[in-house]
Amino acid sequence: MRERTRNSKWSVRGLALLCATIVFPGATVVVADNDPDARFRGSGKADPIRIENVNVKPAGENASTIALDLAWDWSWRAAWEVSPQQHGGKAALKLESWDAAWVFVKFRSPGSEWAHATLAAKAADHRVPGGAAIDVGLSDDGGRGLGVFVYRKSPGNGVSDFNGVKLRWLHTADGVENPRAVDLKVFAIQMVYVPQCPFWVGDGATDKLAGQFSAGDGDRPYRVDSERAITLGGEGPRNLGTRDCLGMSARAIDDFHCSHTRDLPEAFPKGYAAFYCMRHEMTQWQFVALLNMLPYEQQAALMDCKPSEAAGTFIAGPPSDGKGRNGIRIAAAGTAATSEVVVYRREPIVASATIRKSSAPAVFETLLPHVACNNITHRDGTVFAAWAGLRPMTELEFEKACRGPLTPVANEYAWGTDAIAGSGAKGEQYTLQNPGQPDEAVAWSGENGPDAVRGNALCSTNDMGTGALRVGIFATPDSDRVRAGASYWGILDMTGNLLEAAVPVGSAAGRTCAGTHGDGKDAPWRASVFGLRGGGQPYGGHAGLWGRDDAFRVSNRRIAVKPGPYNADKRHFSAGFRCVRTAPKAN
Repeated sequence: MRERTRNSKWSVRGLALLCATIVFPGATVVVADNDPDARFRGSGKADPIRIENVNVKPAGENASTIALDLAWDWSWRAAWEVSPQQHGGKAALKLESWDAAWVFVKFRSPGSEWAHATLAAKAADHRVPGGAAIDVGLSDDGGRGLGVFVYRKSPGNGVSDFNGVKLRWLHTADGVENPRAVDLKVFAIQMVYVPQCPFWVGDGATDKLAGQFSAGDGDRPYRVDSERAITLGGEGPRNLGTRDCLGMSARAIDDFHCSHTRDLPEAFPKGYAAFYCMRHEMTQWQFVALLNMLPYEQQAALMDCKPSEAAGTFIAGPPSDGKGRNGIRIAAAGTAATSEVVVYRREPIVASATIRKSSAPAVFETLLPHVACNNITHRDGTVFAAWAGLRPMTELEFEKACRGPLTPVANEYAWGTDAIAGSGAKGEQYTLQNPGQPDEAVAWSGENGPDAVRGNALCSTNDMGTGALRVGIFATPDSDRVRAGASYWGILDMTGNLLEAAVPVGSAAGRTCAGTHGDGKDAPWRASVFGLRGGGQPYGGHAGLWGRDDAFRVSNRRIAVKPGPYNADKRHFSAGFRCVRTAPKAN
């Protein structure tokens, strides 16, 4: 997706989404270009995937070729080995991970609405240049290609510049006779590949209880070693417990405990199988891209204000309110559909008719394109996931995305230690630099700042009072895992920037999650519920209720179920969204 500016304002006419990187302590170098620590780095600025030189050419009677150039400034692929002492298993784990561009296509025939393009289901039907690999993400029935993952073919890091990517579009399957006669847009989201491997949930902490997962009714962490069904509750060590919900909000507790069990079905994504995760939370730029492809009525369903309101109206209040920092606003007002009764009189006959005038969607823009998108509902997040061909994340996947296969550290944050910048101090904080710009950054002032142990994340002890920050703000060309505030795989902002919505195991509705993906149309997860993990903007009752920064810890499940005021229809300045997708079988 290309960046375009006009009068210092941002409007979305293409899309680029980011999301991936990986690195591990004790990694073993395999080849000269193999650098596992590369996953913890970044360009030091906003780095949306650039899509250029898009063109469409017929390629037979029923298909056409969409050619494009794809590039972004920081990517990696690496392999390493994790010893049994590090992961708590019986043999060494050989792992490989990378970041990838999830590429998908939207089209619009004259007089029609935007639709999701059907791509060829076989990777061999698409083409990528040397140095790149490609996998196809299929619809759940296996009949349609919804998008492709493009990534490095071999270990390396730095700029990815893949010119001449060619996608096979089955345009007649989408009801298009002439592919040159449609509007077409190609989008890309940066994601991180989380490989199949065992992992742990729960951190074994005994001093900060918040419903952490455990093995049975004890306090030891639980190891997930397959996608098999799991018994929730009970006393056995192969059952998944939650400390009998000790420390959880009274309004948000699991429906199982040591004397009452439930079954977590095999279809529920447990995190053991490989999946891709967005490297960053959804940005305002990305949400604007979605809004600008929806008809008026669907835009209205995702907003508190009406799309017909005046240009300049912010959808979540002015971004200068000290909390929201959501800069999305109407650039050109839309028009609601109307019906008008017209009376015809020609004596002696009087007749009437109803004339319906169609709606016209609004056009949106954002002043803060690279800042995480807050003040959205969980419903908004599922609409985005469905539109992009992705799905929501489960809370088991959340812990694997943070911790990787390593044995847990009690009270750890996403970067693997139990310390955070500013902890144990007052009056010391970050200072925001170049606000709203692609190189928006923060600088620390005072003692107890980020170091080899204290990780970077905006929290209650170091709050600037600004609201959400640029996604991936702590990843730089020389950052390590702790200073980048990165997860084991190099996924960014899992501790902060905004709360992570995750499907819980502790409710009947959550357990219906079967890992289904969106197909570019309506969200298929209407019965889903979400809990909140990872911590978000540190204001008011959010931090105070949860005990300052405890809520930011990986295994904290205080509001992991039925999150009360943070429900599907509630907007909050701390709430964001991040999507995942089950990895294709062959990589």
